[in-house]
Amino acid sequence: MQSLTHTGMSQDDPDAWDLYDAPVSDNSPQCYPARPSPPEDSTGYVQVVSRAAAFHNVSLHSEHIEDDFLFNTLSSTHSHYQSLPMLPGMLKHSKQVFEEPVKGRAITPRVDKKYKPPPTDPVYITQQLSPDSVVVGAARKRANSHTSGDAAPPDKESRKFDAAGKRVAAQAANQWRIANSQALLARYDRAHWDEMQHLIEHLPKEFQKRAQQVVEEGQNISNNQIRSAMDAADTAARTVNTAVTIRRHAWLRTSGFKPEIQQAVLNMPFNGQQLFGPEVDTAIEKLKKDTDTAKAMSALYSPQSRGTFRKTQFRGGVSGANHRSHNLTNKAHLPEPVSAGRFSGTI
Repeated sequence: MQSLTHTGMSQDDPDAWDLYDAPVSDNSPQCYPARPSPPEDSTGYVQVVSRAAAFHNVSLHSEHIEDDFLFNTLSSTHSHYQSLPMLPGMLKHSKQVFEEPVKGRAITPRVDKKYKPPPTDPVYITQQLSPDSVVVGAARKRANSHTSGDAAPPDKESRKFDAAGKRVAAQAANQWRIANSQALLARYDRAHWDEMQHLIEHLPKEFQKRAQQVVEEGQNISNNQIRSAMDAADTAARTVNTAVTIRRHAWLRTSGFKPEIQQAVLNMPFNGQQLFGPEVDTAIEKLKKDTDTAKAMSALYSPQSRGTFRKTQFRGGVSGANHRSHNLTNKAHLPEPVSAGRFSGTI
């Protein structure tokens, strides 16, 4: 496989989240038990971001809420998010990346090395996915390609799709690795603020109130950093879905499968190990059988197969279906019945 990049949380208390309780015995995402997301404290997020923006003299953009009595009733207890504009330094760096959209690196060597994952991490984070599947075999057979070891589709246009999908996959994995690092550091930061909590009582009385405020603000910031890291990881996971869809499309478009089968395969679950996987192959075989069965049943029960309609050609160019109307309009020129030896109709 080509070299290419998780974090679980469980609630210990209303404010802290444990990052170390996720199982690591299997790389498949199916081995991770379903967990609720960390609690969303929208009010706390808005408040801490507002204070941070004020500290750095950054203006926030509030969401415009229409004056609707029903909407206001339903949302009276909720705090609306505020938009944080991109910092100038972030935009300045992005302009350099935009210079070469195609030729530019998917990941810089520095970032790749800094967040390089261990080989024990899930396959979709450490490597490019293998495309082994009946879809691949069908695409190569249709293109008369015998290069079974080639990991790219047989035709040029599909190879472009596949290459784009690999770039997206590499970037998504890198984003996941960065989010993982952010979550770890944020949780470590929270542990330091918790330790500071125990030291407040040793300070002089006149400093304890202010120290308590500083510690609580630090804990609040750490919690929101963990939440942001989880949001980034969620976005990375959805980007992996996009990469898988692009690469699947690259192979399916030349497979010769019917459009309904291609569409069904595109949306089949991703097992985290292979681009398609044995589950997809099994489903494809079932879809093909179901399609063939439906086609056979349709032909079996069609009106023509039951013989309910017979089109007979008569002398004079009048068919059996139009014989009645011809008889009513031209009684003086009725054709003679066709004998068995002169029958030329079709069924």
